[in-house]
Amino acid sequence: MDNKRTARTKGYLKKAMTELLRTQPFEDITIKAICAKADVNRSTFYAYYSCRRDLIDEIEKDILSQLPEFDPSHKSFLDSLIPFMQYIKDNGDTFRVLMSASVDSFFAEELISAVMDKYSGIVFSSDKEEGRMELIFCINGVSGIVKEWMDGGFQWPVERISSFIATLVFRSTDQEE
Repeated sequence: MDNKRTARTKGYLKKAMTELLRTQPFEDITIKAICAKADVNRSTFYAYYSCRRDLIDEIEKDILSQLPEFDPSHKSFLDSLIPFMQYIKDNGDTFRVLMSASVDSFFAEELISAVMDKYSGIVFSSDKEEGRMELIFCINGVSGIVKEWMDGGFQWPVERISSFIATLVFRSTDQEE
């Protein structure tokens, strides 16, 4: 019971922070405002977090830890990319606020690093260092496309954006899907 209550309370605090970040910069958000939005006492906040930064760090950790893994058993890269893009769309509000510069200028880098780890099974080149550089190039390009897709309100369906990205990735690495 206590674990469920803790998870629920932390969920309220995370949701409150995410909602507040949609309308104001991180620096302007107070613990008092987070608690009011989450409908919890300040002492409850401090039972779980020592400061606002700890709350943001946990939100980032949660979102990154749940990124879908590259599954080499899929028939194609596209089949692995679709769940990844669906995850981003399903968590669009959180990704949007975390990728804004007012929250954490390092989240985009952490996201790229997490994707590098989860998609390291993709091999573009027989030369290990060259393959790593190609993956970095692709992930940074995909990051820009995903940001634009989010900023546009996810107007393209997941399958279309995934197909578009897969086409660009394979075109840039001179590979066939």
